[in-house]
Amino acid sequence: MASGWLLNLLASFLSLLLLWWLARRIYGPRTARWALALFALSPFAIAFAPTLYTDPMLVMWLLLALLAASYGSGLGAGLALGMAFATKQNALLFAPLVLGAVLLGTAPAFWQRWRKKINATHHVSRITNRPLTSVFRLLVFAAGFYYVWFKVWQWDGWRILPVEIPSFWEQSWRSYGGLALVGPAQWPGRIAQWWEVGQWLGGWLVGTIALVVLVAVGMKQSTVNNQQSTKNGAGGDSQSAIRNPQFAIRNWSLLLVVFILAYLALHVVVSFQAWDRYLLGLAPLLALLAARGLVVAWDGLAGRRLLRWGLALLVGFSLLWGAGQAATAHIPIGGDHGAYTGIEEVADYLQTHVPARRGVVYQRWLGWHWNWYLWDGPRGRVYWADPAMLLADIRTAPEGYERYVVFPGWHLDERAPLERALAAEGLGLAERLIVRHSEDERVQFVVYEIVAGDGS
Repeated sequence: MASGWLLNLLASFLSLLLLWWLARRIYGPRTARWALALFALSPFAIAFAPTLYTDPMLVMWLLLALLAASYGSGLGAGLALGMAFATKQNALLFAPLVLGAVLLGTAPAFWQRWRKKINATHHVSRITNRPLTSVFRLLVFAAGFYYVWFKVWQWDGWRILPVEIPSFWEQSWRSYGGLALVGPAQWPGRIAQWWEVGQWLGGWLVGTIALVVLVAVGMKQSTVNNQQSTKNGAGGDSQSAIRNPQFAIRNWSLLLVVFILAYLALHVVVSFQAWDRYLLGLAPLLALLAARGLVVAWDGLAGRRLLRWGLALLVGFSLLWGAGQAATAHIPIGGDHGAYTGIEEVADYLQTHVPARRGVVYQRWLGWHWNWYLWDGPRGRVYWADPAMLLADIRTAPEGYERYVVFPGWHLDERAPLERALAAEGLGLAERLIVRHSEDERVQFVVYEIVAGDGS
């Protein structure tokens, strides 16, 4: 446990360095310093650094992939994204971002000078050369990613000997509970669930609003013509990418913002669990964009000393307060803040009431939790992704079994579809155990038994 904790701390510190380097490549040293500060104060970065989740390491590999892409290294970006995938499968969701970065990346100055000499010698047109360069980058990116992907699957094949043991991908899918598209009628509820998590990106509401406003300020400036921005000095930086025609600063900002919005939209319309760690990967991207906005705002207030320092105090206080809340575990992100309180009571009930030989516990959202808490049984645990899958299992042996379903409190709204499906088969849900939180009495878990009739 200590080794995993220290590994995450190391990954978190390396992520700070990588983000600073990436920001320097894209926006220049001033923005890089602010990006470093903002990410260091990020409540999500602070809250997850001392945990055993693999997400901090995932973020480190993703930042390395973006940094390699910014240098035009498709191979480095592919290898780093492959390592992110080996760390956690949802790294695949960041593949479009890395791909876009590969296409926007610019080779180092020494490489550009050498290439210009080659082009001049062979009279190669820059216009015809650029598409070929992009295709080459994408090919080596795919090769780098595929190499790590192949090694992961090769390792999984060597690791698994019995045929009945699922692959790590299949086991992860089962434990997670599967994914499906969510109907438009459920989108408002999904948005509310994700807002409950996302509102803590700044540590508190004011801090989150400050981040969003700074991102908007930076984006507004990025839409201005690059040459005009340099002339006016808005957000200017003596060594920034804005002065380098090879770097399309506007395109980088658009890529980051469009990806963040698409990532959030995807998590609304697909049945991803509304877990805080899924937003950790957005924290460095927001820090990068907000840092850009902060430099733009500071330069835009040139000559207005009072407004400048007012902005600095407001932003500084809001972000420091949020960081302090995360460091003292006063916000519900990072480690367990009571979401699984009462699961031991549920496990005790199942071990006592579910028959060892002809008892079934249908699990969907808490697969790996039950692997831990029900290590000594009951062994009859069956995964179900939807009501149809559960009914298909019941039909294989409709009689002679005692069947139970456990609903976490945050998924009770999904009980109704299961009840309707069971009712069509002449079955129902009978409530057997309710576990409430000891502090605020909210429902944590409900255990139902599947019985004949309407469950009453």
